[in-house]
Amino acid sequence: MTGPVLQRKIRWSGRLIVIGLVVQMLSLLWTHPLAFLCFALVGCPLVGAGILFFLYSLVSHEPA
Repeated sequence: MTGPVLQRKIRWSGRLIVIGLVVQMLSLLWTHPLAFLCFALVGCPLVGAGILFFLYSLVSHEPA
């Protein structure tokens, strides 16, 4: 039963990383001073949270 739980956690971490990368990519296309704030305050924390959630899900997983 722990297999699907781990897969679900990894899927969520991947979604966070993809959303963060999309925000960063869109902010690079935007030529406005607020684009850097969007990049640094929205995109980077989303990618960081995805990475940390991925690592936490691997460490906290108990093998069957």
